[in-house]
Amino acid sequence: MNKIQCFLITFIVCFGCVFGSFANANDKVTVILDWFLNAGHQSLLAAQYSGAFARHGLDVELIAPADPGTPPRLVAAGQADLAISYPIQLGMMVDKHIPLVQVGSLLNQPLDVLITKGDIKSIKELKGKKIGVAIAGDQQVVLGTMLTSAGLSLSDVQLVTVNFQLEQALMTGAVDAVIGAGRNYELFDLQQRNVPVSYFYPEDYGVPTYDELIFVARPDKTKEPKIGRFMQALKEGNEYLQAHPDEILNKAIKDHPELNTSLNKAAWQATLPLNSKEPGKIDQPKTQKFINFMVSKNVMHHEYPISDYAVQTGR
Repeated sequence: MNKIQCFLITFIVCFGCVFGSFANANDKVTVILDWFLNAGHQSLLAAQYSGAFARHGLDVELIAPADPGTPPRLVAAGQADLAISYPIQLGMMVDKHIPLVQVGSLLNQPLDVLITKGDIKSIKELKGKKIGVAIAGDQQVVLGTMLTSAGLSLSDVQLVTVNFQLEQALMTGAVDAVIGAGRNYELFDLQQRNVPVSYFYPEDYGVPTYDELIFVARPDKTKEPKIGRFMQALKEGNEYLQAHPDEILNKAIKDHPELNTSLNKAAWQATLPLNSKEPGKIDQPKTQKFINFMVSKNVMHHEYPISDYAVQTGR
Protein backbone atom coordinates (compact mmCIF):
# COMPACT_ATOMS: atom_id res chain seq x y z
CA MET A 1 0.00 0.00 0.00
CA ASN A 2 1.57 3.29 -1.10
CA LYS A 3 1.41 6.69 0.66
CA ILE A 4 -1.41 7.95 -1.54
CA GLN A 5 -3.59 4.92 -0.76
CA CYS A 6 -2.88 5.33 2.96
CA PHE A 7 -3.83 9.00 2.78
CA LEU A 8 -7.09 8.26 0.95
CA ILE A 9 -8.09 5.55 3.44
CA THR A 10 -7.26 7.85 6.37
CA PHE A 11 -9.24 10.71 4.79
CA ILE A 12 -12.27 8.50 4.10
CA VAL A 13 -12.28 7.12 7.63
CA CYS A 14 -11.94 10.57 9.20
CA PHE A 15 -14.56 12.08 6.90
CA GLY A 16 -16.90 9.19 7.70
CA CYS A 17 -16.45 9.78 11.42
CA VAL A 18 -17.12 13.50 11.11
CA PHE A 19 -20.07 13.01 8.77
CA GLY A 20 -21.48 10.32 11.02
CA SER A 21 -21.30 12.60 14.05
CA PHE A 22 -23.28 15.26 12.17
CA ALA A 23 -25.76 12.72 10.82
CA ASN A 24 -26.42 11.36 14.30
CA ALA A 25 -26.73 14.78 15.94
CA ASN A 26 -30.32 15.84 16.52
CA ASP A 27 -31.51 19.31 15.56
CA LYS A 28 -32.42 21.42 18.59
CA VAL A 29 -35.95 22.88 18.64
CA THR A 30 -36.86 25.25 21.45
CA VAL A 31 -40.57 25.67 22.17
CA ILE A 32 -41.85 28.30 24.61
CA LEU A 33 -45.19 27.24 26.05
CA ASP A 34 -48.10 29.62 26.48
CA TRP A 35 -48.42 28.87 30.20
CA PHE A 36 -47.31 26.29 32.74
CA LEU A 37 -47.29 22.68 31.55
CA ASN A 38 -50.85 21.31 31.42
CA ALA A 39 -53.21 18.97 29.58
CA GLY A 40 -53.28 21.24 26.55
CA HIS A 41 -49.67 20.23 25.89
CA GLN A 42 -50.33 16.48 26.01
CA SER A 43 -49.46 15.78 22.38
CA LEU A 44 -46.07 17.47 22.89
CA LEU A 45 -45.42 15.18 25.84
CA ALA A 46 -46.59 12.18 23.81
CA ALA A 47 -44.20 13.04 20.98
CA GLN A 48 -41.36 13.08 23.50
CA TYR A 49 -42.31 9.95 25.43
CA SER A 50 -43.15 7.89 22.34
CA GLY A 51 -39.80 8.74 20.75
CA ALA A 52 -41.39 10.55 17.79
CA PHE A 53 -39.20 13.62 18.17
CA ALA A 54 -36.06 11.49 18.40
CA ARG A 55 -37.06 9.42 15.36
CA HIS A 56 -37.29 12.63 13.36
CA GLY A 57 -33.85 13.74 14.51
CA LEU A 58 -35.08 16.38 16.95
CA ASP A 59 -34.04 17.40 20.43
CA VAL A 60 -37.05 19.38 21.67
CA GLU A 61 -36.90 21.62 24.72
CA LEU A 62 -40.19 22.79 26.24
CA ILE A 63 -39.97 25.98 28.30
CA ALA A 64 -42.72 27.40 30.50
CA PRO A 65 -42.66 31.22 30.36
CA ALA A 66 -42.18 33.45 33.38
CA ASP A 67 -44.61 35.88 31.74
CA PRO A 68 -47.40 34.42 29.53
CA GLY A 69 -47.37 37.57 27.40
CA THR A 70 -43.78 37.16 26.19
CA PRO A 71 -43.45 33.86 24.23
CA PRO A 72 -44.33 35.20 20.74
CA ARG A 73 -42.08 38.21 21.16
CA LEU A 74 -39.17 35.99 22.19
CA VAL A 75 -39.61 34.01 18.98
CA ALA A 76 -39.85 37.22 16.94
CA ALA A 77 -36.56 38.28 18.53
CA GLY A 78 -34.94 35.01 17.48
CA GLN A 79 -34.57 33.64 21.03
CA ALA A 80 -36.59 30.46 20.35
CA ASP A 81 -37.77 28.45 17.36
CA LEU A 82 -41.47 28.20 18.24
CA ALA A 83 -43.93 29.60 20.73
CA ILE A 84 -47.48 28.60 21.58
CA SER A 85 -49.84 31.52 21.21
CA TYR A 86 -53.45 32.47 20.41
CA PRO A 87 -55.07 33.63 17.15
CA ILE A 88 -56.11 37.09 18.36
CA GLN A 89 -52.70 37.67 19.90
CA LEU A 90 -51.07 36.73 16.59
CA GLY A 91 -53.50 38.97 14.65
CA MET A 92 -52.51 41.96 16.79
CA MET A 93 -48.82 41.26 16.20
CA VAL A 94 -49.18 40.77 12.46
CA ASP A 95 -51.00 44.11 12.34
CA LYS A 96 -48.00 45.69 14.06
CA HIS A 97 -45.64 44.05 11.53
CA ILE A 98 -44.00 41.89 14.17
CA PRO A 99 -42.35 39.05 12.20
CA LEU A 100 -44.50 36.05 13.17
CA VAL A 101 -46.72 33.55 11.37
CA GLN A 102 -48.76 30.54 12.44
CA VAL A 103 -47.12 27.25 11.42
CA GLY A 104 -49.36 24.75 13.19
CA SER A 105 -51.66 24.14 16.12
CA LEU A 106 -52.08 21.82 19.08
CA LEU A 107 -55.89 21.89 19.18
CA ASN A 108 -58.47 22.23 16.40
CA GLN A 109 -61.12 24.12 18.35
CA PRO A 110 -61.33 26.96 20.89
CA LEU A 111 -60.85 26.47 24.62
CA ASP A 112 -62.14 29.92 25.51
CA VAL A 113 -65.30 30.11 27.61
CA LEU A 114 -67.33 32.83 29.34
CA ILE A 115 -68.10 31.70 32.90
CA THR A 116 -70.69 33.47 35.02
CA LYS A 117 -72.18 33.09 38.47
CA GLY A 118 -74.68 30.27 38.57
CA ASP A 119 -77.71 32.53 38.88
CA ILE A 120 -76.92 34.17 35.52
CA LYS A 121 -78.61 32.01 32.92
CA SER A 122 -78.22 34.09 29.77
CA ILE A 123 -75.76 36.57 28.31
CA LYS A 124 -78.48 39.22 28.33
CA GLU A 125 -78.42 39.11 32.13
CA LEU A 126 -74.85 40.47 32.13
CA LYS A 127 -76.08 44.01 31.62
CA GLY A 128 -74.60 46.20 34.35
CA LYS A 129 -72.38 43.36 35.64
CA LYS A 130 -68.63 43.21 36.26
CA ILE A 131 -66.66 40.92 33.95
CA GLY A 132 -63.10 39.90 34.73
CA VAL A 133 -60.43 39.73 32.02
CA ALA A 134 -56.89 38.43 32.44
CA ILE A 135 -55.22 41.18 30.40
CA ALA A 136 -56.79 44.50 29.42
CA GLY A 137 -57.59 44.53 25.69
CA ASP A 138 -57.06 40.79 25.19
CA GLN A 139 -60.62 39.45 25.25
CA GLN A 140 -62.75 42.47 24.38
CA VAL A 141 -63.34 41.34 20.82
CA VAL A 142 -64.65 37.93 21.84
CA LEU A 143 -66.70 39.30 24.71
CA GLY A 144 -68.05 42.19 22.62
CA THR A 145 -69.20 39.81 19.91
CA MET A 146 -70.94 37.57 22.43
CA LEU A 147 -72.66 40.56 24.03
CA THR A 148 -73.81 41.82 20.63
CA SER A 149 -75.55 38.50 20.02
CA ALA A 150 -77.73 39.31 23.05
CA GLY A 151 -78.38 42.93 22.08
CA LEU A 152 -75.73 44.34 24.44
CA SER A 153 -72.36 46.01 23.98
CA LEU A 154 -69.17 46.46 26.00
CA SER A 155 -70.54 49.76 27.31
CA ASP A 156 -73.29 47.78 29.06
CA VAL A 157 -70.78 45.97 31.32
CA GLN A 158 -67.84 46.90 33.52
CA LEU A 159 -64.52 45.27 32.61
CA VAL A 160 -62.14 44.46 35.45
CA THR A 161 -58.52 43.36 34.86
CA VAL A 162 -57.83 40.47 37.26
CA ASN A 163 -54.33 39.46 36.11
CA PHE A 164 -54.97 35.75 35.42
CA GLN A 165 -56.77 35.35 38.77
CA LEU A 166 -59.98 34.49 36.95
CA GLU A 167 -61.28 31.80 39.28
CA GLN A 168 -60.46 33.70 42.44
CA ALA A 169 -62.15 36.85 41.16
CA LEU A 170 -65.32 34.91 40.40
CA MET A 171 -65.34 32.89 43.64
CA THR A 172 -64.75 35.93 45.85
CA GLY A 173 -67.51 37.92 44.17
CA ALA A 174 -65.13 40.56 42.84
CA VAL A 175 -66.73 39.99 39.42
CA ASP A 176 -69.93 38.44 38.13
CA ALA A 177 -68.30 36.68 35.18
CA VAL A 178 -64.90 35.99 33.61
CA ILE A 179 -63.80 35.68 29.98
CA GLY A 180 -60.64 33.92 28.83
CA ALA A 181 -60.87 30.90 31.09
CA GLY A 182 -60.32 27.42 29.66
CA ARG A 183 -63.24 25.06 29.20
CA ASN A 184 -60.89 22.16 29.96
CA TYR A 185 -59.31 23.70 33.04
CA GLU A 186 -60.81 26.60 35.03
CA LEU A 187 -64.35 25.48 34.24
CA PHE A 188 -63.57 21.97 35.49
CA ASP A 189 -61.89 23.34 38.58
CA LEU A 190 -64.89 25.46 39.54
CA GLN A 191 -67.23 22.54 38.98
CA GLN A 192 -65.04 20.23 41.09
CA ARG A 193 -65.10 22.84 43.85
CA ASN A 194 -68.92 22.81 43.65
CA VAL A 195 -68.99 26.49 42.74
CA PRO A 196 -72.33 27.17 41.00
CA VAL A 197 -71.58 28.58 37.54
CA SER A 198 -73.07 28.95 34.09
CA TYR A 199 -70.92 28.91 30.96
CA PHE A 200 -71.14 30.04 27.35
CA TYR A 201 -68.95 29.06 24.39
CA PRO A 202 -67.92 31.96 22.09
CA GLU A 203 -68.53 29.96 18.88
CA ASP A 204 -72.20 29.65 19.89
CA TYR A 205 -72.54 33.44 20.11
CA GLY A 206 -71.13 34.87 16.90
CA VAL A 207 -67.39 34.19 17.18
CA PRO A 208 -66.03 32.08 14.29
CA THR A 209 -64.36 28.86 15.38
CA TYR A 210 -60.56 28.73 15.29
CA ASP A 211 -57.56 26.58 16.15
CA GLU A 212 -56.32 27.00 19.71
CA LEU A 213 -52.79 26.95 21.11
CA ILE A 214 -51.21 27.78 17.77
CA PHE A 215 -47.50 27.52 17.01
CA VAL A 216 -45.87 30.73 15.80
CA ALA A 217 -42.47 31.13 14.17
CA ARG A 218 -40.50 33.80 12.36
CA PRO A 219 -41.41 33.87 8.63
CA ASP A 220 -37.77 33.35 7.66
CA LYS A 221 -37.67 30.11 9.69
CA THR A 222 -40.74 28.39 8.23
CA LYS A 223 -38.82 26.62 5.49
CA GLU A 224 -36.31 25.07 7.85
CA PRO A 225 -36.69 21.27 7.50
CA LYS A 226 -36.71 20.79 11.27
CA ILE A 227 -40.01 22.71 11.57
CA GLY A 228 -41.74 20.35 9.14
CA ARG A 229 -40.22 17.36 10.93
CA PHE A 230 -41.42 18.75 14.24
CA MET A 231 -45.02 18.87 12.97
CA GLN A 232 -44.80 15.34 11.58
CA ALA A 233 -43.43 14.06 14.90
CA LEU A 234 -46.22 15.87 16.73
CA LYS A 235 -48.77 14.13 14.51
CA GLU A 236 -47.23 10.75 15.33
CA GLY A 237 -47.12 11.68 19.00
CA ASN A 238 -50.84 12.45 19.00
CA GLU A 239 -51.60 9.14 17.29
CA TYR A 240 -49.70 7.35 20.05
CA LEU A 241 -51.45 9.46 22.67
CA GLN A 242 -54.90 8.51 21.41
CA ALA A 243 -53.98 4.83 21.63
CA HIS A 244 -52.14 5.04 24.98
CA PRO A 245 -53.53 8.06 26.91
CA ASP A 246 -53.00 6.58 30.39
CA GLU A 247 -49.43 5.56 29.63
CA ILE A 248 -48.49 9.08 28.54
CA LEU A 249 -50.31 10.63 31.51
CA ASN A 250 -48.49 8.35 33.96
CA LYS A 251 -45.12 9.22 32.43
CA ALA A 252 -46.01 12.92 32.58
CA ILE A 253 -46.99 12.63 36.24
CA LYS A 254 -43.73 10.82 37.05
CA ASP A 255 -41.70 13.66 35.52
CA HIS A 256 -44.08 16.43 36.61
CA PRO A 257 -45.72 15.46 39.95
CA GLU A 258 -47.72 18.70 39.95
CA LEU A 259 -49.93 17.12 37.27
CA ASN A 260 -51.07 14.42 39.69
CA THR A 261 -54.36 16.07 40.68
CA SER A 262 -57.99 15.24 39.99
CA LEU A 263 -58.28 18.49 38.03
CA ASN A 264 -55.39 17.68 35.68
CA LYS A 265 -56.61 14.12 35.20
CA ALA A 266 -60.08 15.38 34.24
CA ALA A 267 -58.54 18.01 31.95
CA TRP A 268 -56.35 15.33 30.35
CA GLN A 269 -59.36 13.23 29.37
CA ALA A 270 -61.37 16.23 28.17
CA THR A 271 -58.53 17.44 25.94
CA LEU A 272 -57.87 14.12 24.17
CA PRO A 273 -60.55 14.57 21.44
CA LEU A 274 -59.53 18.18 20.83
CA ASN A 275 -56.01 17.47 19.60
CA SER A 276 -55.23 18.36 16.01
CA LYS A 277 -54.83 15.25 13.86
CA GLU A 278 -52.74 17.26 11.37
CA PRO A 279 -50.94 19.83 13.56
CA GLY A 280 -48.87 21.21 10.70
CA LYS A 281 -51.83 21.65 8.35
CA ILE A 282 -53.43 25.07 8.02
CA ASP A 283 -57.20 24.94 7.49
CA GLN A 284 -57.27 27.87 5.08
CA PRO A 285 -61.06 28.49 4.95
CA LYS A 286 -61.35 28.43 8.74
CA THR A 287 -58.24 30.57 9.18
CA GLN A 288 -59.33 33.08 6.54
CA LYS A 289 -62.76 33.38 8.14
CA PHE A 290 -61.18 34.20 11.48
CA ILE A 291 -58.81 36.71 9.87
CA ASN A 292 -61.83 38.39 8.27
CA PHE A 293 -63.48 38.46 11.69
CA MET A 294 -60.44 40.15 13.23
CA VAL A 295 -60.39 42.72 10.42
CA SER A 296 -64.11 43.42 10.88
CA LYS A 297 -63.53 43.95 14.62
CA ASN A 298 -60.47 46.18 14.07
CA VAL A 299 -58.10 43.74 15.76
CA MET A 300 -56.31 43.90 12.44
CA HIS A 301 -56.64 47.31 10.81
CA HIS A 302 -55.61 46.20 7.34
CA GLU A 303 -56.40 43.23 5.15
CA TYR A 304 -53.50 40.84 4.71
CA PRO A 305 -53.01 37.79 2.49
CA ILE A 306 -53.31 34.60 4.50
CA SER A 307 -49.60 33.95 3.85
CA ASP A 308 -48.80 36.91 6.14
CA TYR A 309 -50.64 35.13 8.95
CA ALA A 310 -50.20 31.40 8.42
CA VAL A 311 -47.78 29.12 6.54
CA GLN A 312 -48.23 25.37 6.19
CA THR A 313 -45.16 23.39 7.20
CA GLY A 314 -46.54 19.89 7.88
CA ARG A 315 -46.16 17.06 5.37
